[in-house]
This record gives sequence, C-alpha cells and structure tokens, in this order.
Amino acid sequence: MTLLDAGRQVPLVDHAGSAEHEAWTCTFGPDEPGGWGAHVHEQHQLVWTAAGSARVTAGRRSWVLPASRALFVPGGVPHDVVLRVPAALHCLYVWPAACPLGWTEPALVTVSPLLAALLRSLGGPGGSSPVAAQARDVVFHELAAARLPDDGLPVPTDSRAAWVAAQLVEQPADETPLAGWAQRLRVGESTLRRAFVAGTGLPFSEWRSRARLQAALPLLERGLPVAAVARQVGYGSVNGFTAAFRRLHGSTPGSWRRAGGGS
Repeated sequence: MTLLDAGRQVPLVDHAGSAEHEAWTCTFGPDEPGGWGAHVHEQHQLVWTAAGSARVTAGRRSWVLPASRALFVPGGVPHDVVLRVPAALHCLYVWPAACPLGWTEPALVTVSPLLAALLRSLGGPGGSSPVAAQARDVVFHELAAARLPDDGLPVPTDSRAAWVAAQLVEQPADETPLAGWAQRLRVGESTLRRAFVAGTGLPFSEWRSRARLQAALPLLERGLPVAAVARQVGYGSVNGFTAAFRRLHGSTPGSWRRAGGGS
C-alpha cells in the first residue's frame, strides 16, 4: 500500500503486531545508520536518540536531533531518519486514537531528564516492547509542555537545489558560492537562486546559514568549545556564529548548551 508524495510513491510501513497494542517502542543498536527511505506509518511516531544524533526529514523539512531534542511525526506524514553512528535510536509509536496530543504537523520537543529516563526504560536494545497506558500517560504529559519553536529546515523542491542542499548538509563548512554550485550543475546562477527561494522560502545564503546552525547542535551538546564548533560548521568568526545562533534560537551557543538544548 502506498501514499503519493510530490509525485513519488511512498510506502506505508506496518510493524508486525501493531494492531495488538495502542503504543509500543522500538530501539536500535549503535551501528544502525537508518536511512530507510521515505515512508509513512498510520501511527504517530516520536523519534529520539539517547546518544549520537539523527537527521529527520518529515514532509518537506528536516531537523537535526541531538539527545536533548526529539521529533513528533504525526501518522501519515512521509519521513526518513538518518543516524550519525554510533547512535542509540528510540522510537515510540502510538495509534492516533490513543494519543491525547492534537498535533497534526511535525513538532520539535525538548527532552527533559524525566522524559529521557522514561524513553530509555520502555524498551531494550534491538527490540520492540509494548508501552503500558500508565507510562504512556506520563510521556504525553511531558511532551505536552515540551514543544519548542520550530527550526525545521525547508527541503528544496527543485532537484538541482535539492542536490546542493544534500551536499551542504553533509559538508556544512563547504564555502562553495552559489555561482560555483551552478557551474557544477551547468545551470545559470540566477536559475539556482530562484529555485532555492521558490522551494524553501529562503535565499541561498540564509538556507546555508540555517543548515550550519543545525549541524552545530550535536557538536555543542558534545561539549566542544564554541570556537571549534563555529569552525567545523563553516563560520569564519565566533562572533558571526554567535550572532546567527542567537537570531535563530534566542540565546548564545553557550547558554543553549547550559540550558540543556533550549529547554
């Protein structure tokens, strides 16, 4: 069975025995890279990594999730999860009828110490486990108050702009200007510029800045010095990185880290 997403067939994935439980969790070992390809579930899904980080693409946006953040993906929304191994992926699935949250779009949430402990306890490595109603109620209580401002990165709709975006997600410090990318693709610079704006609502320079700021989050959470993080994601100065980070997240990189990822 498939759903149609922007002209592509997206498979509907049904987990074995899913009809027997209102909610369950799946956990994955540290060597799991993810990248299963775009797919959908009838159930809602909470994506969280207890260690390492994940990039989740849902609909036409993507998010980077260090351990302090999780993403709620409503049932029926095409998505994919790519892990930066080693990682520890935990996914909570719940049928919509058993979920008190009325979220119809992907929702970014902060993961409190209580929520992290709950998610860790709900399933063992490499398997799936049903989730009791009492534990599920506590999880939803935590989630309801944990929603963060959405910093999802729009995914370009134009195939050429999408290719450039994919390269920059993998190598955020790449300094190639738009003209250089256009030359590689053998298209006009103005054509590529318009494709970014039309497909994402952002000029190329702003899109690249936000991609770099997303890439910075797991590095900050690992405790790297702010100056080292700025260099690794392509900023030539700490001040420039700090100013851009404050504009997007409302705090300095150091304050964000001390607050546990914006919580």
